[in-house]
Amino acid sequence: MATTKFDANTTALEVVENLNVNLENKVVFITGGTSGIGVETARALATTKAHVFITARDITKGKEVVEELKKTTGNAQIDVLELDLTSLKSVEQCVQQFRTFQLPIHILICNAGIMAVPYSKTVDGFESQFGVNHLSHFYLVKSFLPELELGAPSRVVMVSSVLNKFQGINWEDIQWEQNYDKWLAYGQSKTANILFALQMNELYKSKGISSFALNPGAIMTNLQNVLSKEEQQSMGYFKDDGSLADFFKSVQQGAATSVYAALDPQLVHSKEIYLENCQVSNVVNDNKTEFVGRATHAADLNEAKKLWILSENLLENCRKS
Repeated sequence: MATTKFDANTTALEVVENLNVNLENKVVFITGGTSGIGVETARALATTKAHVFITARDITKGKEVVEELKKTTGNAQIDVLELDLTSLKSVEQCVQQFRTFQLPIHILICNAGIMAVPYSKTVDGFESQFGVNHLSHFYLVKSFLPELELGAPSRVVMVSSVLNKFQGINWEDIQWEQNYDKWLAYGQSKTANILFALQMNELYKSKGISSFALNPGAIMTNLQNVLSKEEQQSMGYFKDDGSLADFFKSVQQGAATSVYAALDPQLVHSKEIYLENCQVSNVVNDNKTEFVGRATHAADLNEAKKLWILSENLLENCRKS
């Protein structure tokens, strides 16, 4: 793993302060910016003077968050767009709404997601974790290619997870219609985030669009709301005294690698696309007890190409139906 001045304890604001990047007249687009690491990513990047767009399923809550961000950062150029990643139509409407601003995109951070939810399907009939975490973001990024090319050199940042080690792409049953396991389905979706970044680089880096995937670390956010207290305890989330386990990061620390991926000027020269703890990570292993690195199935370019083609076909078939 390459070494930087940052580590697992670095906060998002510390990344901004140390890199001292001015993004005035640049545009940052973040999905899921109303809570968790999304709002802290937005807060840190807003201090760079960028024009920041966040998305929200609840537009009323989104507007409240925008006003809070404006007050705490002093940046008046923060906007919210409605986006429900369970619906491809909502993705289309969000893209259309953004285009009314007639702006390029310099940094696109695919941050929103769901984790370990009971089996359900999106509006368009996809298994919810695959649909929300991967397929809707795939559709969003591809829709924004004109804006990303206009903003080049630009970056696409996919927020993945070390739990990519749990599961590769389940080619025989990608929608988990048989033997659904919420953690394996989540692992598949996070592997898909990494494979997307791999193939995105293959196809578009020559056009000035660099793509990265990252492991933000363990952070207690709204993602855990679907897990019972008993399940969280069985997974070692809490110490005997009820406090969080030491491996958890603060929300501000959890947002740091997203900000690092968005800002570090040296990253575009790296051949590695996977980041963790504000570092470039070249760790590839399948040891599920080692919470660092990515699995071999998440570093396979052939798998990345195959997933890209499948994703395009799924979207095409959805549009026809």
